[in-house]
Amino acid sequence: MAGGNVVDSNDKNMDISILYVEDETLTRAVFARILERKVKNLYQAENGKEGLELFKQYKPDIVISDVRMPVMDGIEMSRQIKVLDKNVKIILTTAHSDATVLINSIDAGIDKYILKPVDVEVLFTALENCSSTIMLERKVQEQNKEKDMLISKLQEALDNIKKLSGLLPICSSCKKIRDDKGYWNQIEKFIADHSEAEFSHGICPDCVKKLYPQYKHIMPEK
Repeated sequence: MAGGNVVDSNDKNMDISILYVEDETLTRAVFARILERKVKNLYQAENGKEGLELFKQYKPDIVISDVRMPVMDGIEMSRQIKVLDKNVKIILTTAHSDATVLINSIDAGIDKYILKPVDVEVLFTALENCSSTIMLERKVQEQNKEKDMLISKLQEALDNIKKLSGLLPICSSCKKIRDDKGYWNQIEKFIADHSEAEFSHGICPDCVKKLYPQYKHIMPEK
């Protein structure tokens, strides 16, 4: 497959997207066939520069990359990706196990380091661990979003309650209330506009006796 290809499918068992960066054509083709069966979306690049551009475009959840590549190596690409998104998971693959590469990988914020030839089971274990972390982070983000919405609603309710506190100018005759703009409103309209209270109209016993004296004998005693 050529660099920059995108593979999409709905028949996947990992709800994640992956950017796979590998300069060796055969290796990239083989592992792309394996990965595309496991993940939601797969994006491919043949060097670090191309991989960085694809990351900016698609924002994948996980990056799998070779270390030594032309144009831009995997470690430099990883450094720049981490600047764009510090939470993205990055797995590096390399045929070299020297300490310098390992130290540079740690400095770049790499999440996993796998030696070539890559064992598929080791790669899948790393992907599953990263995927579990991503799912947990998504859940926390969703919970935080719901919490923020609840706090906003509570604050709005408190603001409405505060509007009904303090000294309210009310007419001693008609019982209308003057709002902060100087308008006089019926008391139920004022309360409805400044809170979530709803009204159900009825008649109290005293008013029944006043309005319907012929029925006062059926009213219960206090």
